[in-house]
Amino acid sequence: MKMMKSIQTAIAAIAMTFAVGTMTVASAQENSGAETTAVVMIVDFEGIMREASAMQDMTKQIKTRQEAYQQEIEKRQQALRKEEQEIAQQRTLLSADVIQQKQKEFQQKVADFQKFAQGRNRILDEALNASRVKFQKTLIEVIADVAEQRNATLVLHKSQVILHANAMDASKEVFDRVNKAMPTLSVEFKEAS
Repeated sequence: MKMMKSIQTAIAAIAMTFAVGTMTVASAQENSGAETTAVVMIVDFEGIMREASAMQDMTKQIKTRQEAYQQEIEKRQQALRKEEQEIAQQRTLLSADVIQQKQKEFQQKVADFQKFAQGRNRILDEALNASRVKFQKTLIEVIADVAEQRNATLVLHKSQVILHANAMDASKEVFDRVNKAMPTLSVEFKEAS
């Protein structure tokens, strides 16, 4: 019985919300007076993000830094493996207390190494994200300029559209303009000193 009343109350609340929303939309349409015709512009946002010269430049810089970090990490890993082998060889020669102390020190070095490797990954991730945001800001400004010039009232991602007239697609124009506005992108790697 209580459940039935709850359902009825919920239905009544939804009906009232719908009625109020419909009245608000109707009054907004009456007040605007002018009819708006949608002029649609379509942009291959993902394709431009992938193919733009600045993004290619960013990818190259990130990859170069990643390879340098990887070499540094591998060198440290080899040093840790060597130290672990030395401790294992000394196990029969040294007292239990000394071995235990060496293992404790080694475990701390391993923990420090893991923090170091995670820090390097974090630097790469932050540099990538900051660079993408910087490029996206320029890309959106270019899209807004092109939309204004075309008197577009609606801009859609190409991935959201199934069919469209070729004239609606501004991807090439946006691509050319963003490459001119930002041909390269300097990636900032914020490493702790």
